[in-house]
Amino acid sequence: MPPRRPRPCACQGAMTGRPGPDGAFPVLVLGVGTIGSGWGAWFSHRGLPVCLVDPGREPAAMQDAVAARLGQLRQSDIPGAEAAGDVTVAKSLRALPEGVGFVQENATESLDAKQALLRELEAILPPWTVIASSTTSLKASDIQAGCRHPERVLVGHPFNPPHLLPLVEVVAGHQTDDAAVGWAMDFYRAVGKFPVRVRKEVTGHVANRLTSALFREAVHLLAEGVATAAELDDVLTHGPGLRWALQGPWLTYHLGGGAGGIAAYLEHLGDTHPARWADLGEPELNDGVRRMIVEQVLAAYGSRPVPEWTGERDRQLEALLALKRIADPPT
Repeated sequence: MPPRRPRPCACQGAMTGRPGPDGAFPVLVLGVGTIGSGWGAWFSHRGLPVCLVDPGREPAAMQDAVAARLGQLRQSDIPGAEAAGDVTVAKSLRALPEGVGFVQENATESLDAKQALLRELEAILPPWTVIASSTTSLKASDIQAGCRHPERVLVGHPFNPPHLLPLVEVVAGHQTDDAAVGWAMDFYRAVGKFPVRVRKEVTGHVANRLTSALFREAVHLLAEGVATAAELDDVLTHGPGLRWALQGPWLTYHLGGGAGGIAAYLEHLGDTHPARWADLGEPELNDGVRRMIVEQVLAAYGSRPVPEWTGERDRQLEALLALKRIADPPT
């Protein structure tokens, strides 16, 4: 894959119509499943008008899903606008409100489906409107291929649940204009998110690659009988998981070196890592392993329905976010 080269916009005259990233323009949320409903609630919580479009879902179901998450936000201490933005449903992309200033696309994880939606969008929206895809693992370069205005297409990947977790990974494609990336970063900051620009396109971006590495080893340890699913969760939530909410791997090991920092850590303990890396598992997710995972997860958590666990997770995340607002130094 060749390195990404900044691509100047092919329509500089039309670019002047792009609103400021902190404007009160309508936001189009395209695809209103778990991720899209969370995005819709968040944008509304921050005071932006939101238009929902998802031909595969009933309007009332979309409204209810967004309203449930929005109600959670409005009752929380998570900063938002004094008045929530209106949430409306359009039957199709041909019925959008005027002045849509940003698109958050959350369609099914299919390259063909996303490309088809972008072709339809390009026939409706002005060329300056930034389009961000919530894709988990597809690349912006592939999504924007075939677009008439690929310079405004990028990845804006949230972490689930998007109405609570601040992270958004912003990834440019080979044809994405740097001005569009900068605008998207400013927009996400303006609506209270924590955008991180990923410097190179890779499958799964950054956060999901890290979590996939951990999940792979968790599968290996479970399959080998080293620990049960419940025990693996306990190890993380009562140990490194607590620290990870405050500091990532590099600060962790920098502090692990004591007064000498990361250099001292690498000098004294760095050589212990290759031995562990060499012993990490490469499990097969075959039928037998899948059955083992399902059996153990249900044994640990099957006594309560998933929505109850989801509600408890969200309440715990709200409490953790409140603590982080107190503990994190201002930037």
